[in-house]
Amino acid sequence: MLEQLTKFIVTRPRLVVILSAFVALSLSLPMAQLQMTSDYRVFFSSENPELVASDRFERTYTSNDTAIIAIKPQSGDVFQKDVLSLLSILTDRGWKLPHVVRVDSPINFQRIEANGDDIIIGDLVSKPIPEDAEELDGMRQTALAQPLIVKRLLSEDATTAGVLLTLRFPGEDHSRHLPEAITAIRDLVSELKTQHPNVQFAVTGMAPLTYAMDEITLRELTLLLPGMLLVLTLVLALLLRSLSAVAATLIVVALSAAGAMGFAGLIGIKVTTVSVVAPIIILTVSVADSIHLISSILEERRDGKELCGAISESIRVNAEPIFLTSLTTMVGFLSLNFSESPPFRDLGIITAAGVLIAWVLSMTLLPALLVLWGIRKPGRRSRESDWLFQFADFVVNRRKLILIVTAVLAIGSVASVPLNTLDDRFLQWFDESMEPRVDADFVTENLTGPYQIEFSLQSSQTQSVTDPKYLQDVEAFSDWLSAQPGVSHVYSLPDVMKRLNQAMNAGDPSFFVLPAEPDLAAQYLLLYEFSLPYGLDLNTQINLNKSASRLTATTLGISSAETRDLKRRAEDWVASNAVHISPTEGTGTSVMFAFVSKRTIDSMLAGTAFAILLIGLTILVALKSFKIGLMSILPNILPVTVTFGVWGLLVGEIGIIGSTIAASTLGLVVDDTVHFLSKYHRARQEHGLSTHDGIRFAFEHVGRAMITTTLVLAAGFFVLTYSDFLLNWQMGVLTIMTIFSALILDFFLLPALLMLIDREKTCDCSTCRSSAWGKPTITRDYA
Repeated sequence: MLEQLTKFIVTRPRLVVILSAFVALSLSLPMAQLQMTSDYRVFFSSENPELVASDRFERTYTSNDTAIIAIKPQSGDVFQKDVLSLLSILTDRGWKLPHVVRVDSPINFQRIEANGDDIIIGDLVSKPIPEDAEELDGMRQTALAQPLIVKRLLSEDATTAGVLLTLRFPGEDHSRHLPEAITAIRDLVSELKTQHPNVQFAVTGMAPLTYAMDEITLRELTLLLPGMLLVLTLVLALLLRSLSAVAATLIVVALSAAGAMGFAGLIGIKVTTVSVVAPIIILTVSVADSIHLISSILEERRDGKELCGAISESIRVNAEPIFLTSLTTMVGFLSLNFSESPPFRDLGIITAAGVLIAWVLSMTLLPALLVLWGIRKPGRRSRESDWLFQFADFVVNRRKLILIVTAVLAIGSVASVPLNTLDDRFLQWFDESMEPRVDADFVTENLTGPYQIEFSLQSSQTQSVTDPKYLQDVEAFSDWLSAQPGVSHVYSLPDVMKRLNQAMNAGDPSFFVLPAEPDLAAQYLLLYEFSLPYGLDLNTQINLNKSASRLTATTLGISSAETRDLKRRAEDWVASNAVHISPTEGTGTSVMFAFVSKRTIDSMLAGTAFAILLIGLTILVALKSFKIGLMSILPNILPVTVTFGVWGLLVGEIGIIGSTIAASTLGLVVDDTVHFLSKYHRARQEHGLSTHDGIRFAFEHVGRAMITTTLVLAAGFFVLTYSDFLLNWQMGVLTIMTIFSALILDFFLLPALLMLIDREKTCDCSTCRSSAWGKPTITRDYA
């Protein structure tokens, strides 16, 4: 079958090119159907328990999609007429922005004051805004005495204020509506910036940060992808030094990436900040097949074979290892389907499809193009000047030392792996230079935290939020939360009820406590609800039948692990100390990301184990040697161990991407191992060489290709280090570290292990080596 295919390629190259290109281009056509999504919910499967809890919470209260516009005047005081006028404009125009359903600011915060037997409920800042300094100072003092807005809408020193916009989008997919909302917010801020040059503006919140992910996706496609093609071209030209070989390789990898993205469009995969790097990865990993074929062709041409004969021989000796490496690479990426997060599954599926297409095109289109275009005949190399031959001698002669050094390094790497903490900080996924990250950091430092943990507190006994015992438990829970590290603000119903009770008792500060009677509390709450203006009702704080209320804990930049811990401790506190509150569950966007990180890490342990087992079995069956198949697992597992060990020493914190690196890179590091073992196996079986000479043979015939593929892979993934998205940046750095570790181990450890387990009674003296290796110049005299 292989001989017939090879004969067809070299005799009918034009037909092969036409058929291959037609199939690949046809497969790429559905790429036009690809859609980008800016919905953060795409990171969670439909059955994700945190997503289910969040959706249930939003149905009860309101959307978690918010944006906050923060302002900080250079004067250092918000309570000046011009600054308050600006806040008023932001508040009024905020209501008119697309998809905004509520606007909260220091301007329209509802103050509650006593006036004799009456209470006054109205905006904190009256209109027209006064010019009198005493009146403005009175407003400042009133505002700073309101715990519901301090460190939420107003900084403790009144130097920074914020306008909180709550957005609600129709349907489940926000991709079409979110850009409209964020663009309108940015346009408003841009307009006001020009009118108020002495005021610093910042826009943040879950909605702007989500949209920023959409912008990153577009940037990766428009900048990194062309950059990747440029880098690939330069590296291939430098290493192959053949115009036809470079052009043929680029055509193969480009069609592979296009076909994979077309396949993604065909099956309805949406492009996200994670899956957007799939074409970059495909362009990189699919080069390996072409390089191994071209390297063998050049080697055959160097030994005097004519073009078609060299291509035929290259296909013959590389067909099996290229199939194996493509299969193992596909297995590695497909193991990402164990991930809890759908974008990582999509990345695995798209990349695996690209690897499959690349394998087909490398075995058909590439050799056909080279038959048509030809490939230069390289000059002959003297064995004495061939450093790989000298390196092979070094490895053979120093195998015991290599095993000892490798063992020490392996033990050190394994010992350093626990230095890594598996953690994520969602805000740090964005590069510090990006405006959304700059704005988020500014708001965190000057106004309020970027994350919220939400609780729906159900009254367990009276089914009424006006039950004093229920309110006391909510207040105690709020106080406990406020005292926890990383919590900057807690918003809860008891704060409103205490203000009402004080106002209904002539503003007496001693009555700033919860009402003692349930009927009285219910009357106060009803009066308050009737007095609130349109859009500022309590539907966002109390459910419809008044049996549960909302508590929002705003946190500073705490990590995923800290978020999970705070959620767990809060739930335990309620269960143990609040008898009038039903057991509750913390939710919110920060909680969702905190748990998907942990779940992905846990699920990918199984995915990595699956990939290791299947790849190991594949190599074992292909080489028909249990000893060598089992031995090959070690140099394939150690690279990622070394990577995590070094990362633990240098960085010490790794997030959700770390859980996928082991599985996704496993197929890549196996590439060199398979090709080295294939050439070694060929030397032993076809040429009858000794173990030592088999290793020398493998170095001679695949060493340069291994170095070339590693350099190309490193160059490709290096492009990812220019990503503004931390997950992609970490993927690039960790993959580069892993593939270089793999090359070093395959050059040192793999030959040493072969000499250890594949021993034989074969003389390795210079006479015997001369008889096996022939003349001083490298020629094909092994048969």
